[in-house]
Amino acid sequence: MKQYGKVVEVSEHKAFVIMEKHSSCSGCNACKLGSDSHELRIEAINTAGAKNDQIVEVDMEGQHVLTAAFILYMIPLFALLSGVVIGNFIFPTQEIFAALMGFGLMALSFLGIKMKDESFKNNKKYIPVITKIADEKPL
Repeated sequence: MKQYGKVVEVSEHKAFVIMEKHSSCSGCNACKLGSDSHELRIEAINTAGAKNDQIVEVDMEGQHVLTAAFILYMIPLFALLSGVVIGNFIFPTQEIFAALMGFGLMALSFLGIKMKDESFKNNKKYIPVITKIADEKPL
């Protein structure tokens, strides 16, 4: 998945890039928790040697984007549903306990993802890469 953005900060081998949200983001806003802003600030590996105020092409393989989305959204959903189903078997007449078990497993899944957050940040598969410096942002 290739996108273009403007470098706003450079540090060692990484750079912060301001990008416009892709059309596939319309209505989602998950990355900004419902913000109406059309801009997104990301950290990317600076393989092209980009400097401040340059327009760059940023790439992240589509498969890795889908994997990251699956980890962040689907695992907690599966944990919630599993907890509710298990809770219904253990407490068939007490729906509140089934719901609490579902929310508990979902919270544990978020905690597990948070604990693995540092390894995701250090895994180059999940980090966008600046692939080239563009003369100008294409339409």
